[in-house]
Amino acid sequence: MNRKVTDADLEQTINKYSDTLYKICFLILKDENDIKDVLQETFIKYMTKAPDFKSEEHKKAWLIKVSQNKCREFLRFHKRHAAVPLDEVEESISVTDGMDTSSIELLSQIWNLKYKLKSVVILYYIEGYNIKEISQILNISESAVKKRLERARKELRMLTSVEGELVYERT
Repeated sequence: MNRKVTDADLEQTINKYSDTLYKICFLILKDENDIKDVLQETFIKYMTKAPDFKSEEHKKAWLIKVSQNKCREFLRFHKRHAAVPLDEVEESISVTDGMDTSSIELLSQIWNLKYKLKSVVILYYIEGYNIKEISQILNISESAVKKRLERARKELRMLTSVEGELVYERT
């Protein structure tokens, strides 16, 4: 059964999760205005659906899934979406703060992955979810998550000409 979302709950949820959702959406959409729209729609859905969550992690996973679905909707409508080059925006956002040049280059390559690959890379390497959690968030099998990670690693190795496994420190 759904509950009523109070103003205080909505404000707390926005304050707690907006940075995380922003970073995920930024990596997918690369457009400030679209990101703001997705975040707004995500929190509106949270407010209107007002689902009951088993835990804070369940709530976070739900918000991530909703925001990724909204991002996918935006990408469908903007198939020829103009990307903003990373070097033009890295100073204005905190996504690249503290990153070395190779990490920024890797982030740039992640941007160029297909949505299915990008979504698992973001959740695994950047958000620190394990394979089982990602499968639950994206509603796909664990083997599909593993296969997408494998394909993403392979594609990133080809793009960056780096041998070995993808190395990205989990936050």
